[in-house]
Amino acid sequence: MARILIVDDDEITRVVLSDIIGAEGHDVYAEPSLVQGLKRAAAIPIDLVFLDVFLPDGNGLESLVKFTNLPSNPLVIIITSAGDPNGAELAIRNGAWDYVEKPFSPQELQLSIRQATAFREKKSDTLPVDRSRIVGSSPQLLQCIQEMSRAARSNVSVLFYGETGVGKDLFVRALHENCSVANGPFVIVDCASLQPNIAGSELFGHKKGSFTSAVSANQGLIQQAHGGTLFLDEISELDLETQKLLLRVLETHRYRPLGEHHEVFSDFRFVCASNRDLEAMVGAGQFREDLFFRIREVTIRLPPLRERLSDLPELVAFFLAEACRSNNLATKTVSPELMRMFRTYAWPGNVRELSHLIRALVSSAQTDDVLMPWHLPLEMRALLIRSTLKGTAASQELSLKPASDTIDMSWKSFRTESLDKIEQIYFRSLVDSYAGNISKIMSVSELSPAQLYRLLKKHGLTSRSKSHAPQNDL
Repeated sequence: MARILIVDDDEITRVVLSDIIGAEGHDVYAEPSLVQGLKRAAAIPIDLVFLDVFLPDGNGLESLVKFTNLPSNPLVIIITSAGDPNGAELAIRNGAWDYVEKPFSPQELQLSIRQATAFREKKSDTLPVDRSRIVGSSPQLLQCIQEMSRAARSNVSVLFYGETGVGKDLFVRALHENCSVANGPFVIVDCASLQPNIAGSELFGHKKGSFTSAVSANQGLIQQAHGGTLFLDEISELDLETQKLLLRVLETHRYRPLGEHHEVFSDFRFVCASNRDLEAMVGAGQFREDLFFRIREVTIRLPPLRERLSDLPELVAFFLAEACRSNNLATKTVSPELMRMFRTYAWPGNVRELSHLIRALVSSAQTDDVLMPWHLPLEMRALLIRSTLKGTAASQELSLKPASDTIDMSWKSFRTESLDKIEQIYFRSLVDSYAGNISKIMSVSELSPAQLYRLLKKHGLTSRSKSHAPQNDL
């Protein structure tokens, strides 16, 4: 029996859904607005939420993450009267379990409910996993750990997505240690350093004398991974020709070393990671579509640190204890002032950046028991101070004109001036936070290149950002 919440402003829909859910033997709760729905879901553990898109106090799609991030981590089924393929895709990408269009049949709803509750039961039955050095307990991180755990219990190929420094290598290692080949070898292929002219020899090995410099036989990385895991780190860095070489071996696990006449078999678990959007690279002709389909049987997206700041205290304590231990120092603590600065910073280098910063702090505060802002390296201290002042500066810039100054202004003029000010603050913040990186700013703002450049130019931000980023930037 599950606890199911309906959030819909239409009374008839609430009644019909309640009857269908009640007939299935579940506890049902119904609320007419987002505020009341979130309040109900925060008060009691909820397993499943039926969430309408158009509500009196907001958009269900935009509030989806607020429901999925609740402590009970409920599944969400988006339900709306407006059939929209783009909205459906957006809902699924943002974590919705399903997307149902009004009017719906009882059979359709019953099937969706049964599938969702069965999935949630299996999810709760996930076997305990060895998390190794994966630190944190935020809903975003726990969801990734659960996905990794389920993938580890099968032999599917797994693709880990995430920005640099989020811990993709830790998740891959944990997957290996929790799967059936845990006692086998763990072979890492650094795709960024794999040269195209020698990639075949490095991956498949070669026979002695197969080419001029082959003075001895080489087993190759794929054969070294036999009985274990083959991990291709940053697979997006492979050139197209090397990508082609991988196709058949990933399908059949058979290949021919250079100079050999017979094929060799290697039984390995395949895992890869990327900090770039491979689907976008496929569209741009930079990554083979047939290889992309082979490597993404399971895709796990790891959140950046700025999206799971609730994990900061655990991460800081972990890295602090580690740094003190390695330097033979007594355990130190972090001052509230410094922790507040940590919470306002965007952490572009993610968890890796935090770990290096903690090591630098411990080195600077050798004899001090408490780490303070002045222990920070000068450049980092300036960045953190800047981030803490952004909110103050923004609020000052956003302050509206006194009432006496607006008496002679039309509503249209006042509205235009205020929106321009908000636009300028928003885009200046993006440029500062992402050091002018156009790809990241486009991703966050969800604007097209033409729209983004027009708005940046409008607010005089284009030339400002050029000095920040030498490549792939504005």
